[in-house]
Amino acid sequence: MLRIFGLLLVFLTSTLLLFAVWSFGPLPEGAQRPRFPRDLDGLRDLSSSLGKYEESHALYTLLLFSTAYLYKQTFAIPGSFFMNLLSGALFGTLRGVALVCTLNAIGASFCFCLSALFAAPIVERYLKTRIENLRVMVNAERDRLWVFLLSARVFPFTPHWLLNISSPFLDVPLRYHASSVFVGLFPYNFLCVRAGTVLAEVRSMSDVFDVWTLSELLTVSLILLLATKYSKRSHQMERKVSDHNVLHGVKMS
Repeated sequence: MLRIFGLLLVFLTSTLLLFAVWSFGPLPEGAQRPRFPRDLDGLRDLSSSLGKYEESHALYTLLLFSTAYLYKQTFAIPGSFFMNLLSGALFGTLRGVALVCTLNAIGASFCFCLSALFAAPIVERYLKTRIENLRVMVNAERDRLWVFLLSARVFPFTPHWLLNISSPFLDVPLRYHASSVFVGLFPYNFLCVRAGTVLAEVRSMSDVFDVWTLSELLTVSLILLLATKYSKRSHQMERKVSDHNVLHGVKMS
């Protein structure tokens, strides 16, 4: 019960912090406070208003965007697709990709730490079966864990929120977790941010992730996974040869 209370306290504190950043920032006369969009039309309106606003309040726009992004990542709230599009519209491709990749890694690390500190009762009650299935997969790839995590992040259908929450209970080191998020989500982030630079042309998610794009992400993920399997098999073969030589007194040069 104490852990649940701690999680609620962190959530309420973070919500108040986000509200403070949203409420007390500089606002041009006659303008309205930005609202998180529910669809692409709302996102285009927000992008247009923030784009003009960013010219005179660049640091505050960056602070507001970063705070909202970290809030959503930390508490595994859906919406990274819209946020990545908005990043492209506001900051351009290069700055946008660098920003969202960094925020992804930091937010996923916050989620990791929160889960490790407070989420054990929730995980035990609601995610026990899924955690056990993931544990079998992770333990099978323990020798090549980082590449396995990387391939999981590249894979377009991976439930990233589940990985962020469950990683502490799978004995995944935080450095592996954060770095695999930063690198592995780069293709996804790049596609979204690049689409955000031409937001007026985006009508649905399929405009960003068509069959060809999804096939490319699947191929990269599969190559990484196969490389992990091959590396593991080669390592096992080398160890067998080494053990055989030791047993038969063969001197290794």
